[in-house]
Amino acid sequence: MNRKILLAMIFAPVLLAGQKYDYVWLLGKNSLTDIDFAGTVIDFNTSPPDIYYEFRGMGFYLTNASISDASGHLLFYTNGISLFNALNEIMENGDGLNPGQLAISWQDYGYVLDQGAIILPVPESDSLFYLLHMDRESNENQTSSNSKRFYFSLIDMNQNIYGTVVKKNEIVKQDIYELGKLTATRHANGRDWWVLLREFGSNLYYRFLVTPNGINSKGFQTIGEPIPSPAIGQAVFSPDGTKFANVHLTGYLGDDIYISVYSFDRCTGNLSAPIQWVYADSASSGGVAISPNSRFLYVPSFKYLYQYDLWADNIAESKDTIAIWDGFLDPPVFATTFYMAQLAPDGKIYISSNNSVHYLHVINHPDLPGDSCDVCQHCIEMPSKNAFSLPNFPNFRLGPLEGSPCDTLRSPPQAAWQYESSGLEVVFRDSSRHDIRSWSWNFGDGTTDTLMHSTHIYEAPGAYEVCLAVENPRGADTLCHIVQVVIDAVGDPITGQIRVSPNPARDVLSVQLSSDRTAKALFRLLDAQGREVVNRVLSGRDNAIEVSRLPSGLYFYEVWEDSRIVARGKVAVE
Repeated sequence: MNRKILLAMIFAPVLLAGQKYDYVWLLGKNSLTDIDFAGTVIDFNTSPPDIYYEFRGMGFYLTNASISDASGHLLFYTNGISLFNALNEIMENGDGLNPGQLAISWQDYGYVLDQGAIILPVPESDSLFYLLHMDRESNENQTSSNSKRFYFSLIDMNQNIYGTVVKKNEIVKQDIYELGKLTATRHANGRDWWVLLREFGSNLYYRFLVTPNGINSKGFQTIGEPIPSPAIGQAVFSPDGTKFANVHLTGYLGDDIYISVYSFDRCTGNLSAPIQWVYADSASSGGVAISPNSRFLYVPSFKYLYQYDLWADNIAESKDTIAIWDGFLDPPVFATTFYMAQLAPDGKIYISSNNSVHYLHVINHPDLPGDSCDVCQHCIEMPSKNAFSLPNFPNFRLGPLEGSPCDTLRSPPQAAWQYESSGLEVVFRDSSRHDIRSWSWNFGDGTTDTLMHSTHIYEAPGAYEVCLAVENPRGADTLCHIVQVVIDAVGDPITGQIRVSPNPARDVLSVQLSSDRTAKALFRLLDAQGREVVNRVLSGRDNAIEVSRLPSGLYFYEVWEDSRIVARGKVAVE
């Protein structure tokens, strides 16, 4: 039994192709009668995502992992204690994960380990999946705990229609590990997976490579400064696989929080260039996520949400407090503070709370700096309560690394794109895979473009067949889809009152505002990679923007007013 709740958004991103292994998110609890304590589903196969409740026998506490097929249909999920199939039933041989007292004690709630599990497709198989998972053990005095066993379980979806666990609790490597923080990224060949695990209380990282032939230990590396253990927190690879970051909170409320950022070699699995710093802000929880463009690091820290610029000369000093908990309580007394974070298929970052609440926070535009990223606190309302957890996913859409010595499994291109519409203006973003060398957009109204990402303004509402053709040295692919261009009932009368000229521009760009405007406006100019090159407060009717020092090329402008974009477009600089 379920009931759907639609999530309203101003912009509606639509992902039209690609690997949809992470399109169905499961959260919440395990009541079979009470909606408040039932499960919640967030389905990214629709835009905006569909949110509804369901009654199921599995609840999530901290450990949370699920997997869908490549088309976005749920296959199975786990809370670290059992595996359930798409029918919300225990999968054949799916009970008894992580054997031990902790699993027995928390059987009704879910395993108590942040990022304690992650599910990966077995490379070159369309039916086999690895569940990677870790245990948790406490010392005799119950004053400390660690993970001693790195397990895998193997699921075959060709058996028993809804899958069977054919291997369970197989030890990959036994050692003394930091608690959980399981994450993964694609090897440079675009097929295999890297996994890093830190040794308890040290600066030693074990490397593992998931291949068609199994899970292989690839040695270890000692790098940077040791990090205390045990610690709650989170680990993440950047979407492009070039960075690895983790957050560790040790001790108690207000104790030090350790942030570590490393460069990562997707070919060798080696870390390099460690950057580590410590802060304290009375936090009792901490998470981490990285923006889709791999530039901004986000750290949810209980009452605060921080943004760091990974492109800055000094990452630690680039810290920007982009949100402070607004005091909102889920009745009667449960605070909606900041805890774990996860990048979603729609390009947004969702953040859970360290309480049992009906809400998630969302960063709507995580590729943008400062307040422009648009943090919306408790904006995602769920029908059922969720305590702590978010599903743990890698970036399934990361392809091979061009030019890498391990770039040996090249594939033809796979076209994919998404769009956001606001009135007659539509922003198209490429998300194609496999070493794309050229792009060709056809917007369905007689106009075209050859940029990777493009902004197009239609002359009238309607249904337009938009096509993206992509090429690489091994072939070509085209994806077409009907885009509905509509104008809201309120319309957008502001955009027409702003003029940016000339186009192309050589030395000076003129920005003209209507004479009756009273609010302060901000002009931003971005290059083709989305990097801000001009940031200027506009005053009066006529404004001259110096562009003579900018390299020739195509740029994108935005005019902001009252914390929203009121005009945007593209302009060429000669």
